[in-house]
Amino acid sequence: MALVTCSRLALLLAGACAFLVLASPASAGPPLGGIREDDSNGRTTYLSRCSLLRKDSSIWNCYVTRLFADIEASKDPADELPRIDRKVRAGGGYLENNCHMMMHVVGRIYARKHDVTLGNLQRVLPRSNDPGCSAGFGMGMVMTLGSQIGRLGPDGAVKLCMRAPTRFRSYTCIHTLGHAYMRLYHGQLKFGIKACRTLPPAQAPDCAQGAYHDYWLSIAGRDSAQRPRNAQTSARQLCSHAIRAFVRPCWYRYFLELPPKKLPTGPVGVRRLCVGFAGLQRAGCIGAASLITSADPFQQMRVCARLRGPDGIDCLYGVNVQNLATAKGSRRVLLIERCGKMGVAARQGCYKWLGTALAVITNGHFQERGCPFISRAGQSACTAGAMRMNHALVTFS
Repeated sequence: MALVTCSRLALLLAGACAFLVLASPASAGPPLGGIREDDSNGRTTYLSRCSLLRKDSSIWNCYVTRLFADIEASKDPADELPRIDRKVRAGGGYLENNCHMMMHVVGRIYARKHDVTLGNLQRVLPRSNDPGCSAGFGMGMVMTLGSQIGRLGPDGAVKLCMRAPTRFRSYTCIHTLGHAYMRLYHGQLKFGIKACRTLPPAQAPDCAQGAYHDYWLSIAGRDSAQRPRNAQTSARQLCSHAIRAFVRPCWYRYFLELPPKKLPTGPVGVRRLCVGFAGLQRAGCIGAASLITSADPFQQMRVCARLRGPDGIDCLYGVNVQNLATAKGSRRVLLIERCGKMGVAARQGCYKWLGTALAVITNGHFQERGCPFISRAGQSACTAGAMRMNHALVTFS
């Protein structure tokens, strides 16, 4: 495979057919999973007729069908997806919160209809850094290329991903490898995880997070993920058998795809979901519970600040920093300044982790453009965290 093909694939991975073929209710699942949608209106100005439908499955299928139709009509996905990103963000609501997962479906449909391969993928990859619609479309296409990626071997796959021009895209690429391996092995977690374990320690946990995510999608009946026979449906059992480096990745998307009957909105709810756990299993559970408290990272920080001991730090790993990827830099500084409201024992860990996470979404610029401008007490930890952005992220949203 030519170098230009691998490089172009890495550039993306940062993430008309019949109506029922495009997205059946079973593959769509509950559209929002476990994240609490803070915009209760849910209507958008782009494709707004879909928002007038009543059933979640009907709304989901309507958006998927019309998104696919727009991309088909453009005959140029690479340029059309950035335009869709802008329209969706301007409209907000339900579509913005779900576009990434919808585009998994759209990307797979597009790839199969147009016979997308690693050889011609470069022509259709979105020219966008947006982690929403564009990343979802690219990830969906790559999920159909598992056998081709498998033939690259672990060294080839890692080299492919690490050629990405930004750290966010290289992370997204590694995460998508986990999804692709699961599709390659027909949803058999044992083999998907085994493939991830062949990657270097700096990439293996992030690949595993993608593999476990695909597994939980299959248990939830979402995103056309193939559910294996005799599947383990509880993270309490499954994650207890994970190797130490994969415990957090195992837990991370569990509540997102299989939400509890009552979503946690505060520290009591977070702790309730993790009763009976200790050590690394509790750490993984707390981070997974934190992820579904809100889509607003500032609200999540308020929840984390009210947790004591290690729970406060573990909670931070579920904070949705990606929601600040297109925000003004001052919003990112404001978020990390909230570390000052954490318990004394958690503050330095907070500055360090958010330093890492914010460096990832700014491709390292936060180290120079953010860390020096926060409270002096957190500057060193922020810088140290930013310098770790190329390490395994383990959990990241």
